[in-house]
Amino acid sequence: MRTIGKILLGLLSVVGFLTLLLVGLSIYAVTSFRGNSPQTPVSGRAVLALDLDDNFVEGTSGRKFENLGLKSQVSLHDTLLAIKRAKTDSHVVAIKASLSSPSLGLAQIQELREAVADFRASGKPAYLYSETIGEGDGALPGYYLASAFGDIWVQPSGTVGIAGIGTEEFFLKKFLDRFGLKASFVQRKEFKSAPETFTATSMSAPNREAMTALIGSWFEQITSGIAADRKLDQAAVKAAVDKGPLLAREALDAKLIDHLGYRDEFDAAVKGASSNATEITLARYVGADLTAKKGTQKRVAVIHAVGEIDRAKDEGEFLPSGGVHAERTSKAIRRAAEDRNIAAILLRVDSPGGSYVASDTIWREIIKAKEKNKPVIVSMGNLAASGGYFIAMPADRIFADGATITGSIGVFSGKVVIDQALAKLDIGHDQVTVGESAGMFSATRDFSARDLARLNEMLDATYADFTGKAAQGRGKSPDEIEALAKGRVWSGADAVKNGLVDEQGGFIHALDYVKTKIGLKPDDQVALVPFPTPQQPWQTLFRSLEDDDLPLTALGFMGKLQWLEARLAPFMAMMNAATAEGHQLRMEPIAVK
Repeated sequence: MRTIGKILLGLLSVVGFLTLLLVGLSIYAVTSFRGNSPQTPVSGRAVLALDLDDNFVEGTSGRKFENLGLKSQVSLHDTLLAIKRAKTDSHVVAIKASLSSPSLGLAQIQELREAVADFRASGKPAYLYSETIGEGDGALPGYYLASAFGDIWVQPSGTVGIAGIGTEEFFLKKFLDRFGLKASFVQRKEFKSAPETFTATSMSAPNREAMTALIGSWFEQITSGIAADRKLDQAAVKAAVDKGPLLAREALDAKLIDHLGYRDEFDAAVKGASSNATEITLARYVGADLTAKKGTQKRVAVIHAVGEIDRAKDEGEFLPSGGVHAERTSKAIRRAAEDRNIAAILLRVDSPGGSYVASDTIWREIIKAKEKNKPVIVSMGNLAASGGYFIAMPADRIFADGATITGSIGVFSGKVVIDQALAKLDIGHDQVTVGESAGMFSATRDFSARDLARLNEMLDATYADFTGKAAQGRGKSPDEIEALAKGRVWSGADAVKNGLVDEQGGFIHALDYVKTKIGLKPDDQVALVPFPTPQQPWQTLFRSLEDDDLPLTALGFMGKLQWLEARLAPFMAMMNAATAEGHQLRMEPIAVK
């Protein structure tokens, strides 16, 4: 029976491999004969259609597996470039968008708002339809995005869920105590609140002070932006928010929307106003032709640093784990710096930080790139804090949106001690060690007085290195940086005022600055070259097979896994902070509610 079983198992393995091989070859054939050829540019009159509930990924557009029946994802920066191109594209006569519950962060929303406002400045209209802006939840950020459009429709039965904003933090100390677990952490300094998740039962005074300032800055930006878009007094907008959420009719009366109607009525109105222009999706428009004109000599490397920063080795890309791997990111910066055809580097940072050592590795490559007279410009996304700020601070110029979370110049380290939990479970443990510091980071015992003294000395050195390099990169004195550091987070708007960031603006603003830095005008075209070079689908497939990455049978679960990952992300970020090795330049997750 065992022999028969082995034979069957071998046959199934062969069939499985041949199936994967066949699919791989199919992908290769499709991408070779269809996917790699540029699509036909837009002809005739067209209306650019946007679904603002899509996940506009940070990084390159996720179109690798669209021929396997998976929905492609258009990157945020491709979306911004597409809207900018549509402004001057004589074929595009309008934008129409749909929105309900966008999953974008506030800084990303601000970038899209600016792009839509710039499009409208050309005299072309931008229409938006929503069945309901939020349903049973606060949706002020969603309406903030919708307000950038000149003509807003909401279904009569819908709502406009403007109900203020806030953030929540969870504290696990009592929960850990119940199971005999103890969080033992040390941080620099009082505003470095990430360990509080495990060591406190409520917000500390410094943490509350920083969060109050951050949320207050966001609220002012949102309400002032809505007031300007809708030509209302800011006080009236704040009053509507205090009353919210609003019924659609109430939102119409408050002049927050323009029409009540159903989607068919909206579509008919847009079609009539656009002289029966055809509709083109964002994905198709992005794929039509976003390359620079022939003869363009200037090339700009675009590098994305998205996610937690770690020292992990580069992994297979079939179902990528995400994150900023120091080895991969450093290599990309180094190759871009050494490439004579690359005129500048545009680094997009959207990261809460992570490993100090990994952050420092990337920092060094940026310094070396500048030594080669290669301009390095940083565009901050939703979040560029702690280690995310560390890798940004040596840049020639830093751009951030008003709602970007940045700063958090501080460090922490520690562990969760499980000795009492083991005792409760009647699990014994013993050790044989050599050297007084042996077992210092063991989870089976707490730090001794000697351990804590040594750990504090190490954290002092890390904090001094962080603040010293921040002073060097930002052209400030140590005292000036210390006043802004201490682990405190800042909004992008406040960071511009205090000098941690140079200029307020998103990816397009940073790109325009890059052009001027290399001798061009903002309206001139450049070739944007992603580093590292994205792999073709067939390359990704075979590399994944070679690296024992997830098999094709897992693809059907991707949607569910992404849904689950999004909801577990704050909790997983907390757990990563508790179990990460080494000193952490990391900030606690902040979720806008």
